[in-house]
Parts: sequence; structure tokens; C-alpha cells
Amino acid sequence: MHIDELSIFITLTEQLHFGKTSRIHHMTLSALTRVIQRFEKELGVTLFERNNRSVSLTESGQRFLTFARQTVASYDNLQLNLKLQPHQLRGRIKLFATVTASYSILPPLIKSFCSMYPNVTTYLETGAAKYADDLLRRGEIDFAVGILTKTRRSDIVVKKILNTPLVFVVPKHSDYTVLSHCPLIFPEQGDLRSIITDYLDRNHLSIQVHSYAEGHEAILAMVSAGLGGAILPEIVMQHSHLKDTVKQIPVDPSLPGLDVGLFVKKSALNSPVKKAFWDNLI
Repeated sequence: MHIDELSIFITLTEQLHFGKTSRIHHMTLSALTRVIQRFEKELGVTLFERNNRSVSLTESGQRFLTFARQTVASYDNLQLNLKLQPHQLRGRIKLFATVTASYSILPPLIKSFCSMYPNVTTYLETGAAKYADDLLRRGEIDFAVGILTKTRRSDIVVKKILNTPLVFVVPKHSDYTVLSHCPLIFPEQGDLRSIITDYLDRNHLSIQVHSYAEGHEAILAMVSAGLGGAILPEIVMQHSHLKDTVKQIPVDPSLPGLDVGLFVKKSALNSPVKKAFWDNLI
């Protein structure tokens, strides 16, 4: 059994999808199947129940998963104790971010890390920010990019990456000039919604909500379509292909800024690979 193969097995238990797992590890579907079949032959048990529609972990698979995670963690600790040079460090890190963050924030961080640690494999999963906390808790991701707030779980540590202003945007050819007179596309839930609501309450501003959307990109798309205005992080608009279809309108009092950072479980930083990524952040 090789560490890399154990990591592949762990990914498959998280994804429960052979196709997705093979893409994550840049291997063919048949190669992935051979890895799992080899484990099952060596152990003499069935690790996964699978058919044309689903994949599930068996009881034996659950036990082997515990072993695999412990073994990978022990290997990480061994690398730490051996005090390996950066080019000798091996392992993987899994990042989670929104689509916007994946192309506007992460590229320079990943490039810097991979140039220093070329033998560490980096995985990136995109999705709605609301899923990050649960994925971190379950250990399915190592790091998540998100909005820094005053409250967070005690087992999570954060590091600020950047600050971006909030801006009021409206369709490019609209006549809206005042926030309170413009129907808004409002975040369905999440930290941004809380921050906007707090701003409106503190300044005694009443608004008309036209509709709700989940995700910054979806909100901007609805503004571009002419349905109303929105309050969004400036970085979202700057990096969107829709930026030329909307315009910014000044707001008084000024909108607050957002601190964006990286989240990780404290316990994850016991891994030298994950600690190396954390320490590499400027």
C-alpha cells in the first residue's frame, strides 16, 4: 500500500463518485478501479458497494478509512520529524472557494506555494461559501476562502488575505442613483447578507427587495439582466465578464469593506504539508 493510493481511497470516500475522483487525481477511471480492486484483494473484503447509480462505503470500508486517515496523518508527522527540505515534502492540500475567489484570489497563492513545494499536490473545489464550514468540520477540505466575521468556531483559525470594498451596482443603462429607490437583488443567506442588513439597520435605510439569489456571481448576473441593483464586493465585479454591463453608484454613508481570509482547522496545522501552505501565505 502506497501513501498516494491511500489518499486516492480517501478522496473516493469523500466524493463517492469514481468519475469525480479520477478527475481530481488526474488518472483514468480504469486506473482508479484497479487501485480499489487491489486494496480489496489484499484485504479480502469489499470496500464499496457500487452500481450504475451510486457508490457507498461498506462497514469494512469505514474501518479501512480510519486506517487510511491515520496512516496518512502518521506519514505527515514523519515528514515533520525528519525536517525535510521544501522540495522533499510530499502530500496534498485541498482548497475550497467560490468561483470568484478561485480565479481572483487563489492563483498567486497557489503559484507561490507550488513553486516552493513542487511535490505537494493541490486540489481546488469550487462551490457556495455556505458549504465551507461543514466541509472543514468533516475534514473533506483543508482550507476555505471566506469572509472574516467577528464570530467563528473555536477550532478554526483564520488568516486575512485582503480587504475589498462593498459597492452598489446597477444596470449600466438604468437611471437608478439612490440606493433606497432601487429594487435590490439580495443575498439569500450568508455573511454578506448579514453585513448588508447590519449596514442598512445602522443607517436607518429602507430598501425594496426585488428578488433573492445565492452566490455573488448569480446576483451580478441578475443586475446585468436589468432586474435591479445589488451590494457586492468590488472584487467580484472587477473580475467578472459582466463588469461592462453594470455601473457603480456612490453611496452615502459609505459602504463597509470586507476582510477576506483563509480558514483552517487548528488540528490540520499539525500536518507539515498544511502548515507549509499556511506559513507560505504573505
